[in-house]
Amino acid sequence: MRILLTISFLAIFLHAGISLPNNFETDFNQSITNSKGKVINYRGKVNFKQERQMYIDDFNKTEEISSKLFKWSYETPTKKEVCTDGVQLLVIDHDLEQVSKYIIDDGLDLEEILKVAQKLSPTDYKALYRDVEYLITLDNKKRLEKIFYVDSLDNRVKIVFINMNYNSKSFDSRSLECPANPNYDVIEG
Repeated sequence: MRILLTISFLAIFLHAGISLPNNFETDFNQSITNSKGKVINYRGKVNFKQERQMYIDDFNKTEEISSKLFKWSYETPTKKEVCTDGVQLLVIDHDLEQVSKYIIDDGLDLEEILKVAQKLSPTDYKALYRDVEYLITLDNKKRLEKIFYVDSLDNRVKIVFINMNYNSKSFDSRSLECPANPNYDVIEG
């Protein structure tokens, strides 16, 4: 569940003075510390792509539709992939040989979080949204560097992004695919 909250949080991110790139690739380290002080450290890679499409409705009105696609590839301590488009979430846990599918109905809306974000310094932001405080740090090039918050289970979550690469011209959309082994158990959530 902690991973779902993190993915939901990032699925729609960055608005208030923090620019959202068309795509990015980065390594990450994530630590989750529970209320008893036990720490779980995760490490892996994140790929993101924002796609914009034009849509013409029944009344010939043109609308722009934007989708935000994330893929988190966890390498340690367990091997899993988590893919989302902000609406659906797919978790492939290779250690458990299991695929879990979810609809995000109460995910965190980061655009709303960032609308209330207050700039603390040139690189630090703070937002209070739905009784949760988020601290967001950018690097000197205004790229995402760290996110810290306490989740609904009182876990302290810290995500550090390493080797952030915004708007890569060589971005491969296949890096967002989450193919599931057909022999894995499937859980619909």
